[in-house]
Amino acid sequence: MAADIDGLWDYNDPAVSEARFRDALKTESGDDALELETQIARTFSLRREFSQAHITLDAVDKRINEKTRPIVRVRSLLERGRTWRSAGDVAKARPLFFEAWQIADREKITLLAIDAAHMLGIVDPPSEAMRWNERAMALAMSSNAPRALRWRGSLANNMGHTERERGNLDSALKHFQTALVAFQLTRIDEQIRIAQWQIANTLRLQKKFEEALAMQLKLEKDMLEANAPDGYVYEEIAEIYAAQNKPATAKPYFAKAAKLLSADTWFAENEKARLARIVDLAK
Repeated sequence: MAADIDGLWDYNDPAVSEARFRDALKTESGDDALELETQIARTFSLRREFSQAHITLDAVDKRINEKTRPIVRVRSLLERGRTWRSAGDVAKARPLFFEAWQIADREKITLLAIDAAHMLGIVDPPSEAMRWNERAMALAMSSNAPRALRWRGSLANNMGHTERERGNLDSALKHFQTALVAFQLTRIDEQIRIAQWQIANTLRLQKKFEEALAMQLKLEKDMLEANAPDGYVYEEIAEIYAAQNKPATAKPYFAKAAKLLSADTWFAENEKARLARIVDLAK
């Protein structure tokens, strides 16, 4: 791949990423161009422009033949799967991720094999999800690629999430702590804050309210300094105060959470009951 796909991505700004990929396309052709086009499709998926994502991937798939490098097919499968998953159709997404895994594993495309296993770890039930995450982590730990180091943090986070879903809070906490260490090594502030939030959330679930509150209040301070208010942080602070039987202190935090999370399209569509509760407690 001539263009540095990872270097061109800004996942927080898909439109900017699309512009970068289109600019890179001007000097690429053949399989290299097809790889870039799969990433353009992903920018549409992230903006919930699913039809356009499928149209872009259809155009890629029509040009794939027996001479095309396997990595192009893997990327197309991954982005088609992500598009279906983001649209809420896991049944269509899952076989695409599995096929991407099979090809990437067979062809030793390590980083994309990790990606495919990580997506299977997201869509599969918790018992199977952990197996996929462990498989992806083994690949990440065996690679010296800088991107593999970043994967270690994401995978540890996913493993923590799975264990939390299964009710194994002590194990979840250990995975989130591992994720924090990995993200601190890569020095990505946003991911560091996510790992800290996960740790604090797990501490709240363990009823370690004071420890959890101290972490969330520090995150509130950091996010305000970064001019990046986060509804999830406000929600957690509110939940801690509510658990401590301090409804008056919790109420304004529920209100802040309601304002931000109701404006989050994914949250509003996928967490209706949770959002309704937040709104109710903000009154």
